[in-house]
Amino acid sequence: MTIQEHELFATHQYLLTVPADHAPWARGVEVSVLLRRGFTIGDDDLEYPNMAMRAIVHEPSPRGDRPEFGWPELRATALTVMPGDDSPGLVRIADEPQLIQQEPEYSAAVRADGHRFLFQIDEDGWPVDGDLAGTVDEYLWGYGSVYFYGTPGPDGVVREVLAGFIDF
Repeated sequence: MTIQEHELFATHQYLLTVPADHAPWARGVEVSVLLRRGFTIGDDDLEYPNMAMRAIVHEPSPRGDRPEFGWPELRATALTVMPGDDSPGLVRIADEPQLIQQEPEYSAAVRADGHRFLFQIDEDGWPVDGDLAGTVDEYLWGYGSVYFYGTPGPDGVVREVLAGFIDF
């Protein structure tokens, strides 16, 4: 089965992929992030376990050929940190989240289930200048961040990634 055949594409649209081997917990696997169709920041599915954001852990795969599966108005591009660029990144992989509201209790439920922080997608990192300006037409979650969690297996690789909460 290819990622495009995953059941989540019936209700969600593709946003981005964290490539394999970009984190110790992602050796040999990719993590693709999806957002529920029709999502708006005023909806009530903003925290674990009922998140509008979902993640699929999968084997590395080529770019799909179904543009209708992508979030409307999001261009396909590779986002990388340029040497000497001190602007914030769109995806931040770290041991601890960089919170906006400094409210660590937002992650209490996902941590209580035994998961640890893996990465965040921070809208402060959307490109607004240069060749990538206009990559997205509007901020999807209120100019905030979405925080993702998981539990590495005995080999250190995470087989399931869960969205914890949106902070804005």
